[in-house]
Amino acid sequence: MPNPPVTFPALFTPANAVAFTNVDGTAQTVSAAAPLPVAISGGVGTQAISAASLPLPTGAATSTNQTAINASLTTISGQLPAALGQKTMAQSLPVVLASDAAALGVTVANFPATQAVSASALPLPTGAATSANQTATNASLATISGQLPASLGTKVAAASLSIGVASDLANLEPAAAAITGTTMPTGGTGITGWLSAIYRSCSEAATVSGSVTSATTVVSVSNNLYMGGSFHVTSAGTTCTITYEQSNDGTNWVTLPVIAASAASSAPATTSTTAGVFAYVSSAAFVRARVSTYTSGTVSVVLSQKQQVAPVSGISLAGGAGAIGSVTVSGTATVSGTVNPGTGFTDSTTALAASASFTGTGRANSAAQLEFFSATAFADQAGTLFIEQSLDTGATYQPILSQAVAANGAANLTVRMCGAVGAATLYRVRYVNGATLQTVFRLSSGFSAS
Repeated sequence: MPNPPVTFPALFTPANAVAFTNVDGTAQTVSAAAPLPVAISGGVGTQAISAASLPLPTGAATSTNQTAINASLTTISGQLPAALGQKTMAQSLPVVLASDAAALGVTVANFPATQAVSASALPLPTGAATSANQTATNASLATISGQLPASLGTKVAAASLSIGVASDLANLEPAAAAITGTTMPTGGTGITGWLSAIYRSCSEAATVSGSVTSATTVVSVSNNLYMGGSFHVTSAGTTCTITYEQSNDGTNWVTLPVIAASAASSAPATTSTTAGVFAYVSSAAFVRARVSTYTSGTVSVVLSQKQQVAPVSGISLAGGAGAIGSVTVSGTATVSGTVNPGTGFTDSTTALAASASFTGTGRANSAAQLEFFSATAFADQAGTLFIEQSLDTGATYQPILSQAVAANGAANLTVRMCGAVGAATLYRVRYVNGATLQTVFRLSSGFSAS
């Protein structure tokens, strides 16, 4: 029930007090030693609320846990880059916090209604999380958020976290090892350098150029994977001599024969004094062009290497009367008429009746240089083409090759001649028509050397 107002004499300072009724009916003033008894809504009996006596809800944060969380967040913040963009090393940990709260309703024993306990009036239990700790947590999370990309997806370099390859991996692929005895060509670096060197080696042709104004090497390259190429002297200088050389160790050089590609007939040479294209074939590991005698001017050479080349290490007979060694013929050699002649025949152009046949003339291979006998047939009706041979001067013939001919189609047969060359060995064509009368028929044969 409400407490009655207390009136003090004028000499005393007015004061207000809250009291409650003890079990024995006496009045008890509220103090730290005698707190106001309250009843928890939904609970049993009346309990005194104090920082020491109010238990924390299950799973509530404590100051000990809050300190550990702050330490973990400080560690995470130290593991992230200070800002977005390319860095030497970076790792990220996304953090999402969610919180909620609910009011706790209490009923005071001698008050007429249930009163809500507010955060400002109710002291926190010992070890509870505080707003100061929460502020530190928010500051750490804000730092982490600023170090992460604003959204997922591809980003430019300045808005990305960089990734560093582990320092204990010598190559991108585990357990990788480079071969020995191979060095990267001049100018190459890293993976890009090796890839460009591989491309150069696998390409059909590689071109290298150089210019000098003294007695020194103009161009010098590796010849591995190449079979030859050509030196194009675009400027020969004035009274200068270029020497062409090859080597397997890149130190000891020997001469390299070249052929003037622009000449109709030329012999191999090891030097040149004029502009032009000089082709070569070499299986050596290295080739080069060197100015062996220098007078004045600029000597410029463009070298093109090829994986497949034509043989150029002999004498060219392209348009002249070059000599290739010597040929000795004993006895008498007489050549007359046409070399490797061919003889052809039109056997028939007369249409055949239904189921009729045509037999050609038996012919001998009178020239030893002829090697083949061929026959060709065309008809507007289906039939069969035969080539027949006789080894007894035409007394008997045997079919040695045949082919069906479709209506409005053709057939072409060729046999290699065998047997003794002479009048006893004969060849002929034979054609058998089908069950329909022809209106168009063509049949021919002949001997040939190839």
